[in-house]
Amino acid sequence: MKSPLVYLTAVKLKNQLKGVLKSPAKLLYGVFLIAMFALVAFAKNETVGGNFRSISELGAILTIFYTIMFLMVFVTGSSSNTPMFTLSDVTLLFPSPLSPNKILFYGLFRQLGVSLLLGFFLLFQYGWLNSVYGVGYGHLLLIVVGYALTLFFAQLCAMAVYVRTSGKDNAGRAIRLCVYGAAAVYIALAAFSCRDALPLLSQGDYEPALTAGSAFFSTLPGLLFPVSGWISGIVGALFTGNWLQLALCAVLILAAFAALLLLITKSKNNYYEDVLQTAELAQSAITAKKEGQLAEASPKNVKVGKIGLGKGLGASAIYYKHKVENRRSGVFFISNMSLLFAVIIIAFSFFMKMAEDGAIIAVFAMGTYMQLFSVALGRFNRELIKPYIYLIPEPPLKKLLYSLKEGLIADSIEAVLIFVPVAFIIGASPLDTVFCILARISFSLLFTAGNVLVERVFGTVSSKVLIFFFYFFSLLVLAIPGVVLGVVLMTFLPLPGFLGVFLGMALCNVLLSLLVLYLCRGLLQYAELNSR
Repeated sequence: MKSPLVYLTAVKLKNQLKGVLKSPAKLLYGVFLIAMFALVAFAKNETVGGNFRSISELGAILTIFYTIMFLMVFVTGSSSNTPMFTLSDVTLLFPSPLSPNKILFYGLFRQLGVSLLLGFFLLFQYGWLNSVYGVGYGHLLLIVVGYALTLFFAQLCAMAVYVRTSGKDNAGRAIRLCVYGAAAVYIALAAFSCRDALPLLSQGDYEPALTAGSAFFSTLPGLLFPVSGWISGIVGALFTGNWLQLALCAVLILAAFAALLLLITKSKNNYYEDVLQTAELAQSAITAKKEGQLAEASPKNVKVGKIGLGKGLGASAIYYKHKVENRRSGVFFISNMSLLFAVIIIAFSFFMKMAEDGAIIAVFAMGTYMQLFSVALGRFNRELIKPYIYLIPEPPLKKLLYSLKEGLIADSIEAVLIFVPVAFIIGASPLDTVFCILARISFSLLFTAGNVLVERVFGTVSSKVLIFFFYFFSLLVLAIPGVVLGVVLMTFLPLPGFLGVFLGMALCNVLLSLLVLYLCRGLLQYAELNSR
């Protein structure tokens, strides 16, 4: 007799597949992703003379990446706020005569499937991994499998902590503090192992620090960080054929898996009430998204501070409202997500140091790609689903500009915070740095204009997948003229460094953005309210 949980999982997967096949928007999006992956996978990547970087450096990158993902998933998952079950799962499973442990493991494997989808982006890293480290398709598959195992064990550890500390907030907080302490000790050990190379960073010599860091994170004791280090050790051992390291890390992983299973199965699980509340909140969020209402992530305990806008009259009140919202949910004008992106870009610049003269272009390209998502999730889109912005008796263009002001200021501050440290790390010239910042701000304006264009032209389309496709395609079309102009200026004008590229992109982006904003100036007409 087939297990009820196996049957339920199989039916859900079958229904999801049918939903994809019956939805033209989802099929179009899937074909687009496959085409993009094929473009990346079959692109010809050449390294002059076959001089690939050391594979141990890639192992160090994997250790750091897996550890960050492990800590993020573990810390966020070791509480009842994680939506492990849907409301339909609660309705079907909780009244059934099934063991709470079996239901808990069912929820874990559901979360693992969702997490694996988030790892799809790793497939698009094949191009630079192949050109820099000589990574093949088999190596890339091992990296994805390692990522999946890291997420699995992170959720398993989070489950073990949750079932042991459910209803004991102090105990859960103490365990998370211990994890933070272990991470701090790990970072201190890494810094100590690189102590001889760190003083050279001030002289612009980064290669010794990269070599020392690679040696620590790709070998013992750097691989001894619980779970994530062991998994990275297995992947790295398969890359290099180090069978002793493979055996040691595999034994540690199996022992940890057995210990976690024993801990979970021997615990008394009284988690139903907590999970029910979380499932109801998750269902409310899904319903709100279907109705076009975007929920904004905010801390559980918001520090209100000063009450009221203080300034603003008419359309300008929108800008001061955004300032208050940012003050309560971020740092100054910068959101928490933008700060995270900034840290990732700055860390990426350390590895792009090896690109020498082209490092600033590589970092700028990655930063622009990440900027696309941060702008798309900005406050402007959330403001459009509320009626207040349409009811203000002001000209629509004035309301549009004030609603965009906060985002542009935040993006300008973010550009300075990112590319000033990046310039010091990669040794870029002051002139290149200034115009790189200007180009970054111009792309912020361009992406914002793309938001306005998509909302104005495709605002009535109900499919979120199609909206995203139109948004991505529109931004691609808008960005091409700036890139072409930048290449032309760099080729035909005797400008130093990459000044021509940044100057061409900045000029073209600003002109196109202003044109799009002017043509879409009627977006906030009063009549728009009746069409929503």
